[in-house]
Amino acid sequence: MSIHRLVLLITACLLLLLTLLIACGGDDDEDSTPIQSPTQTGEPTASPTMPAGPAWPEGTLTMTVQTIAVRPWIGPFSQGENTEKPYWAPIYDYLVFDEGTDDYIPGLAESWEVAPDGMSITFKIRQGVQFHDGWGEMTSEDVKFTIDTVVNPVLSECRNCQTNIDPVFDRVETNGPYEVTVYTSKARAEDFLGYMCPSHAHGIGISSKAYYEAVGNEEANKHLIGTGPYKFVKFEIGSELVMEAVEDHWRVVPEFEKFVIKEVPELTTRVAMLQTSEADIADVSPNQASFLEGEGFEIVTVPKSKFYSVALMGQWLPDVETYDPDVPWLDERVRKAANLAIDREEISQTIFEGYAAPTPMNFYSPWVQDLDPYPYDPDQARQLLAEAGYTNGFDTEIWNLQWSGSTGLTDLLFAVQGYWQDVGINASITPYNVMAVYGDIVRRNTSGNVMSFIQSQSYAPYGQGPTIWGNSEVATFPMYESEEFDALINEYFDSFTREERDAAGEKMVNHLYDNYCVVPMVEMDAIWAAGDRIGEWTPTNWNYIDLEYITHSPPIGTFRLFDF
Repeated sequence: MSIHRLVLLITACLLLLLTLLIACGGDDDEDSTPIQSPTQTGEPTASPTMPAGPAWPEGTLTMTVQTIAVRPWIGPFSQGENTEKPYWAPIYDYLVFDEGTDDYIPGLAESWEVAPDGMSITFKIRQGVQFHDGWGEMTSEDVKFTIDTVVNPVLSECRNCQTNIDPVFDRVETNGPYEVTVYTSKARAEDFLGYMCPSHAHGIGISSKAYYEAVGNEEANKHLIGTGPYKFVKFEIGSELVMEAVEDHWRVVPEFEKFVIKEVPELTTRVAMLQTSEADIADVSPNQASFLEGEGFEIVTVPKSKFYSVALMGQWLPDVETYDPDVPWLDERVRKAANLAIDREEISQTIFEGYAAPTPMNFYSPWVQDLDPYPYDPDQARQLLAEAGYTNGFDTEIWNLQWSGSTGLTDLLFAVQGYWQDVGINASITPYNVMAVYGDIVRRNTSGNVMSFIQSQSYAPYGQGPTIWGNSEVATFPMYESEEFDALINEYFDSFTREERDAAGEKMVNHLYDNYCVVPMVEMDAIWAAGDRIGEWTPTNWNYIDLEYITHSPPIGTFRLFDF
């Protein structure tokens, strides 16, 4: 029996005992006047009231999305910890939380302190938090295990974490069961607030050391164990993710007892399931959002949370085996033409119906705000192509990679195809599951092609985007290389302080922008339509969409330690 049900049962028993005491107590005088009921006195009959007890979850919440994950297993140690995390995030708890603003509040860590020299951060761990399915109390040993594992390429497939965390990470030490210190190799310990926060791209949920040691990594990655407000039931790639509420959770008790996220690739089917109440929430496109809003459905968004772009492949260093000097994208004039040929404002207003805006970069950083999106100038694009020797244009292929949260991407790529054809760049479009071609991407067997790319909005430490796709040595999604950019990435990682890090990050942004290295398109809203069973839901950002905070309509009032 859960704590919540036990409390309610005890309350009811105490009420019954109090009633009996009142009935049996009082003056023993035989002439005492009996107490009359309301019906005997002629007074209005009131419904009996009961002390308010704690509410617990009820019902099933069903969400339909285009793609849950493109890999057979999920979780903090998977390769999809970034794009797929929004769906499995509530299975875990995190050391700190925020509202997407870098203003951190306590989570599993009740408090923290950064050393004066910036070389370490000490977390005081909350006591009594339990792992799911009886795997014991979460302690500092679990925090140490999680961090050590995620940066270990033998045990974890989270290559993005390893690329960005490992260069500033030294070691983790515990000081008793409820204190843990992360030591860094530079004065960058404050970075770990971001790495341990779910709103951030690499925010790490804490896993059970005992569980992984008992069943082994492979088995543990198939059945996730965390301390979050939802516990894992099952995941089937291409089908569904099922979770159940934790009724006595320390932070928030979900209002829905069961949460089912169904993968439904077809937009029309997702919309139909919403209209027939087979689904409560659906991942929808901008035009469907406008239609459904007119039909009375609630539209929930995270504004400008995803960055859509296309990558111009083949910009490799000459010593790369697949380097081809004849790839058009190696010429800056061609890259500039590809950017000037596209009317981003028209795309934002037509395809995305105002749910997107032109962006000057394919990832978020504070310095991007100082740049203007590339202008639309097809005449200059044609002139640049002619100057580069492509008077009659050239052919290329756009790989339409299927990502989690990529609603509207296909329509955008068809628009790019049309704009490019107008200036002489003839592009065919081929859809791919990203994992089906990931080996080719990593081996750079993509020279001359174009690929779709999605980057979710992130927060400090900034610069995490280009470090995973612009680093010629350890890129996990290579799309651009140059000796100059390698030097900037090294400067970013070698930066000793936060100020030096941010200065290097700004240089990376300006280099990419000034050299037209990528084709940024739009900042896109994450969009869902919700049915009438859904009450309150305000997602923080795309990385962490607060699924455990979704309420019934009207809310039933389960426990919340804090709201976002």
